[in-house]
Amino acid sequence: MKNSNVLVVGATHFIGSHLIERLVSLGSQVKAFIQYDYHNDQGALKHLPVYIQNKIEVISGDLTNPEAIEYATSGVEVIYHLGTVDIIPYLHINLRDLLEANVIGTFNVLNAAKKYKVQKLVYISTGDVYGNVEHAPIDEIQPLSALSPQIATYIGAEKLVEGYHLSEGIPVVITRLFNLYGPTQSKKAIIPTIIAQALIEPKLYLGNMHAIRDFIYVEDVVDGLIKAAEIPESVGETINLGSGQGISVGDLAEKILMLIDRDIEILFDATRIRPQSHDIEQLVADITKANELLGWQPNTSLDGGLQHTIDWFSEHLDMGQIVRRS
Repeated sequence: MKNSNVLVVGATHFIGSHLIERLVSLGSQVKAFIQYDYHNDQGALKHLPVYIQNKIEVISGDLTNPEAIEYATSGVEVIYHLGTVDIIPYLHINLRDLLEANVIGTFNVLNAAKKYKVQKLVYISTGDVYGNVEHAPIDEIQPLSALSPQIATYIGAEKLVEGYHLSEGIPVVITRLFNLYGPTQSKKAIIPTIIAQALIEPKLYLGNMHAIRDFIYVEDVVDGLIKAAEIPESVGETINLGSGQGISVGDLAEKILMLIDRDIEILFDATRIRPQSHDIEQLVADITKANELLGWQPNTSLDGGLQHTIDWFSEHLDMGQIVRRS
């Protein structure tokens, strides 16, 4: 990825900011496509060091506007399309907006990639597309399951990417991320939620403490995404990026409390339970393919990644990332 011209679509997401920082450090010329809004909110990009911000071209637009995407794609060799990630599937959101952003937005990105003969399009999806499975870890041949209309849009976008590759020859790779975490992540995600309470609350409230998840540190994911773009053999492939290890949410909370050195009570909160039809009991990645095809494996232990994340949130208590319960 050295000295490449790269477009990151959906760059306001925290994974986008970490990816952009790494790309700039490798000497890439980076365009960051962000969703336009009235407040000009740049999301996680505002946490980047100033010297990194000064080296990227930020383009505000709408994924559903093909002209905006084409403008951003001109002169680009590699596209990372994160436009569909970092949405909590069970939150009440406008489904039509989500459908248009995920499916029509991806359609526009693919057409722009075709027009400008992009060398590689890395489409970033989610492990949630596997739904409920009987056995874990989950490999890439596991059938997909749309447990909700939201997840159905992720699957639809994936299938568009696959179809454009097979019919139009666009060089693509689909990566499915499992439970990503790290500094600057939204406080709505599970690890920041636990850290926030563990740092400042007298008690810690959780929903389903028995659900098993695969937590992968953001910098390890960035390593995998860089390799997915660099390695020619990844074209046409779908690749899991996770730690390969599962832990229950309850055990995760205990681990975070231990790292923070706080002894507070963990209580069940029914308001934090997902609708039953959306709930996934275990989601753990089989990362054999990533290891064999990309030569990739995570290098950050869960304890080490959690400590980095705790340290960041501890230093940013005054930035609106952590808010005390009322």
